[in-house]
Amino acid sequence: MSASVWPSLLLAAALVGVALACAVPLSRYMVSVMEGHPRGAARALVPVERGLFRLMGVRADDAMGWKRFLVSLLLFTAVCLIALTALLMGQEVLPANPEQMPGLPFDTAFNLAASFVTNTDWQPVAGETHLSYFSQAVGLAVQNFLSPAVGIAVGFALMRGIVAQATGKVGNFFADVLRAVLYVLLPLSLVLALVGAAEGIPQTFQGYETVQLVEPVAVDAEGNVVAADDPAAVQEVTETVVPLGPQASQVAIKQLGTNGGGFNGANSASALENPTPLTNFLQCLAMPLIPFALILAFGRMVADRRQGRALMAAVLLLLGVGIAVAVCAEAQATPQLAADGAVYTGGTGQSAGNMEGKEVRIGTGASALWTAMTGAIANGSSNASLEGMTPVGVTVPLVLIGLGEVVGGGAGTGLAGLLGFTVLTVFIASLMVGRSPQYLGKKIGPAEMRMATVMVVAPALVILAGAAVLALVPEGARAAGQPGAFGFSELLYAATSAGGNNGSALGGLDANVPLVNGVLAVEMLAGRLVPVAAALALAGSLAAREPQASGVASLSTASPLFVTLLLVIIVLVGALTLLSALALGPLAEQFTGAF
Repeated sequence: MSASVWPSLLLAAALVGVALACAVPLSRYMVSVMEGHPRGAARALVPVERGLFRLMGVRADDAMGWKRFLVSLLLFTAVCLIALTALLMGQEVLPANPEQMPGLPFDTAFNLAASFVTNTDWQPVAGETHLSYFSQAVGLAVQNFLSPAVGIAVGFALMRGIVAQATGKVGNFFADVLRAVLYVLLPLSLVLALVGAAEGIPQTFQGYETVQLVEPVAVDAEGNVVAADDPAAVQEVTETVVPLGPQASQVAIKQLGTNGGGFNGANSASALENPTPLTNFLQCLAMPLIPFALILAFGRMVADRRQGRALMAAVLLLLGVGIAVAVCAEAQATPQLAADGAVYTGGTGQSAGNMEGKEVRIGTGASALWTAMTGAIANGSSNASLEGMTPVGVTVPLVLIGLGEVVGGGAGTGLAGLLGFTVLTVFIASLMVGRSPQYLGKKIGPAEMRMATVMVVAPALVILAGAAVLALVPEGARAAGQPGAFGFSELLYAATSAGGNNGSALGGLDANVPLVNGVLAVEMLAGRLVPVAAALALAGSLAAREPQASGVASLSTASPLFVTLLLVIIVLVGALTLLSALALGPLAEQFTGAF
């Protein structure tokens, strides 16, 4: 292990530690506001909440059963999907379009709308070259608030189902969404946006600016950028266009809401979205903040904080392994770069390791940390090119996404996925020792097992089905940037990212073609809504059950043994569903050296 790895691992440990420290009070705060008992400064927003409830015609005390909750969620999602698709297609006639961006074709608009409505934020086109300020601020940024709020509502519905006293009620969908936006997402985003704007992230509605380059460059006959004095140069370039717009506000919520979609195509690798070391640290810190807080909030909701700590321990172990593997992989040069000592990997500077596709101002360690974090948290943002990662570096986010939003995951949906695995583990462990399956005083019967199985298996089935279509249909195969194992990796990563509600991508894929847009849009909708429906059905089933007293022979779900068994179940399910596909893509690249 080279010396350059240790500072990166220490940075990762510090970031995760700070995230945990912030998540503890945030978990307490989220439980109080989501349950309708705001405290402290949050009381100032109570009149706003009441006014919005009256405007919406919502009664917060009108608790819903799981079916009504699900129907409300599906209708809300459908309205958002239709409205955003129409907005993107008609952006040329809408205001705040200083660059005169035309409307998007239907397949592109539908894909982009499905992406942001489902909290995936997959982007088939670059925002700064295809989207107006109105589309960015009123279309995408609004969904960046609403989609994580929906996920948080699902997470709390499942928690309420576990603690309910045979009421069959899981809360009010509209009240949960409004409270998540008003009390959690808006205040946190405001703070992060102000810091970002102070650090240099644009926040304006002025048009793009043309500026002079400090040092002229040139382009060759194929359009590649080369040095101004390069013999292959055919045209000198002395100026460039700087895209502006309301970026700071969108960057803040894209990170906090586990969204990930960037205002610019380069996402957080762009100096406009991520200009300083402080913004890089805070944006990476924002990703796990709400998922971690929700896991700890679970312990508070069930009145047993050991349960939240047990689930957090499992998440941190998986995340720690992913970060360590990614950092170590990117600290090593590829075999081609390391040949004859061409790349020195023993130092502590940013030049050590695989710098392909990475910003020099960020370096390999911080890029690898971000990549692992974004794969685990279902965020999808990036501060480096995934295309330039080593095969092992690409495998880390692939595996973390493919496990099914259990390593933190998206806001709310990550907790739901983790609880699905927990119920499955309780059932298996109870049968192994001859005990009646029971979780936190609620009996686990066939109905609960069916829903937990759907929650666990559905994402993997959606991912594999999408990858099969993309690989087997000629139009999908042609969308890959390269043939062979690397091209399959591009298709597999796209299918995994869409089905796993992540949104990141390998840059060589031609994403904006009708087949890819259609397949991935269906994946994103199915990968989000099927597990959510199963989670709500599980919540409803548990909410209708009478709590039972736990005896001395009851299975402990807060012990190290149970955490170990939970990890084994998660890894086994992931290996059974993903290993064969990984063997055809990134693992084949690694062992054949074809990268």
